[in-house]
Amino acid sequence: MLNLRSLLAACALPATLAGCSDPPPVYVDGGFVRINPNPNAPSAGYFTIHGGNDSLVLRDVRTEEAVRVEMHESVTRDGVASMNRIESLDVPARGSVKLEPGGKHIMIWSINPQALDDGKMSFTFIFSNGDRIIADATVQQAGGAPADMHEGH
Repeated sequence: MLNLRSLLAACALPATLAGCSDPPPVYVDGGFVRINPNPNAPSAGYFTIHGGNDSLVLRDVRTEEAVRVEMHESVTRDGVASMNRIESLDVPARGSVKLEPGGKHIMIWSINPQALDDGKMSFTFIFSNGDRIIADATVQQAGGAPADMHEGH
């Protein structure tokens, strides 16, 4: 009978330990940058931010491969579309936030030509809990993706 108890305890151990594991980390993926065909206008970056165990606030996004980066949100009011700069972005616990065309996104000014040639850029996402997460984005050259509302912005 002792062997049966030992076997049952051994089988139950992984399930018990699973409840003790570290909370899921915050992470960022799915990044891509659409280059604006107008070289004097900003391009746009898109990602998905996945929340961990606690709600967080995205405070800033940076890259060394561009002169300026800002978080923006596209909104439509009374049939008129516009973009507004946002200072922060709430990330729900165990949820996700998509930075996508027509919604929240990153505006990027004066991208380094080497990043354009390399076809990728790295961004640092800075959160309210002090986490700094680096995420890569592929670069879609002008004309390589459907035009969006950022042209001429």
